[in-house]
Amino acid sequence: MDFVWKYLSLLGKDLVFFLLGFLVFYIGKKVKDWLEPRKLDEELVRSDNGALALSLSGYYLGIIILFITIVSHPGDGTGLIGDVIQVSAYSLLGVVLLLVSQWLNDAFILRGIDAQEEVYENKNLAVGTVLFGGTIASSFFIAAALNGDIGSKVFPGGLGLSISPIWERTLIGAILSVVFFLIGQLGMILFTFYYQLWIPYKLKDELESKQNLAAGIAFAGALLAIGILLTRALFREFDSIMQTGILLLLDLCFAFLVIPVLHFFAGRVILSGSTLKHEIAEDQNFGAGLLEAVVLVSFSAIIFFAV
Repeated sequence: MDFVWKYLSLLGKDLVFFLLGFLVFYIGKKVKDWLEPRKLDEELVRSDNGALALSLSGYYLGIIILFITIVSHPGDGTGLIGDVIQVSAYSLLGVVLLLVSQWLNDAFILRGIDAQEEVYENKNLAVGTVLFGGTIASSFFIAAALNGDIGSKVFPGGLGLSISPIWERTLIGAILSVVFFLIGQLGMILFTFYYQLWIPYKLKDELESKQNLAAGIAFAGALLAIGILLTRALFREFDSIMQTGILLLLDLCFAFLVIPVLHFFAGRVILSGSTLKHEIAEDQNFGAGLLEAVVLVSFSAIIFFAV
């Protein structure tokens, strides 16, 4: 009957982290409610704002992605209390970084577009879809940056601070995670400028003036793809900051080569009877945008797990 007691013991630990996950989600929701310019409940229920629902869904899903990744690698096994402290600290930091990433995405990825106006006033589903994809993409490399206990690997002897070793390791890991987050976010912003060089239509016009949902879905798929590929370096066995930084740069260059190839593959093979420019920019074909996004995300996931 030992296995029963072991099961109950693990179930108790699982319950602790389930409640912690609920608390992190609730805190993230309340902070988001406070930061938004309007009351979210009224916009969602009374105004039936689908664009806002898309944006919020990306944020909420991003929080869950963060928490699941962090709780699956809580640290170096210092016990339940140590794991709870580290998971709590990293999860709350992850929520903060996710909010920062949304601000950066609004400012740079949707450069020239007033995201708040498009979401709240125009209920622009195309922009809402991009916000959905961009936030989840950011959550991928934020989660990877906060994954594990890299602080103890970089500074195995600590920093000599007059605080608990658990808090010291958590602090070091948090600082390094912020650095990797900024590198990943910069990579995603650079990709956005690069993306607009080779797509056969003007992205800003499609998203803002035409509210082209097909273009929004295709772009969201590209953001998810770059997020997946940038995450590869952070999930490898950590050896040094320099090595991880170089691998991030190599993965970014690799993504710059692979994603356009997948884009043209989707256009020539999946939509062999037409072109992506015609289907997305002219016909605003929702299905074409979705198929392109699926191709980009699917093959990026294959690269992540297999290459």
